Amino acid sequence: MAFDITIGQFHPADSLVHRLDPRIKTTLLLVLVVAVFFADGFAGLGLVLLFLLAVMALSALTPGLVLKAAAPLCILLVFPLLFNVFFTPDGTPLVSWGVVHITDEGLYRALFMTLRLLLLFVSAVLLTLTTSPIALCDATASMLRPFRRIGVPAYELSMMMSIALRFIPTLLEDFDHIRKAQRSRGAVFDRGGPLARLRALLPCLVPLFAQSFRHAEELALAMESRCYHGGEHRTHYHLLKIRTADVAAAIACCALLVVMVVWL
Repeated sequence: MAFDITIGQFHPADSLVHRLDPRIKTTLLLVLVVAVFFADGFAGLGLVLLFLLAVMALSALTPGLVLKAAAPLCILLVFPLLFNVFFTPDGTPLVSWGVVHITDEGLYRALFMTLRLLLLFVSAVLLTLTTSPIALCDATASMLRPFRRIGVPAYELSMMMSIALRFIPTLLEDFDHIRKAQRSRGAVFDRGGPLARLRALLPCLVPLFAQSFRHAEELALAMESRCYHGGEHRTHYHLLKIRTADVAAAIACCALLVVMVVWL
């Protein structure tokens, strides 16, 4: 497969982080997001980075695998990087050339915002790498169950999230097959600049959308043939239970947030 992308995929392993309750891991991800946004300097982001490295070590994941999974999201880092570098008038000018003005404050903000977003991406990737889509579906349904009283379709939302994560590698594989088919018909995808290469990929989008709708129809027919219905009166093969390790992980993450708010 030409697109060796691991975003949204589950990396099975028998580690402490993999065995944590998925509800705890989802909640801790939200706590980490809050901690990252509370950081107002590189010291706070460095503390979050150390915490994430500890999580990687406990989950038997290498930094290379995590960064590889987060790589498709890193394209989003270009926009805040360029915006802060070229559109921050405060600070001491470093480069002035026509309408282009780069200041030390602009470089500081660009690096800070880029590192902040990168930590957010890594946090989300760690969740998907250490938690299976089924476990994420069960955790989301369990956490949203109290809101069903006000009409929130908890189980349906969790199932949509699980299906979306499941079909990311499938759609990437379909796109790879379509691109190879177009190349066999004489299409060229690796010539010209970035815009020319993007335009060359446009003929692949129509069959990709058609294939996506075909997958959705087949999945709907399969679920209907098995008499699938919503979350009412459904049982679970694996029951979610809060254990001692879950409590310890929650305490550690909350302690990180307290340090970020109080001392940094």
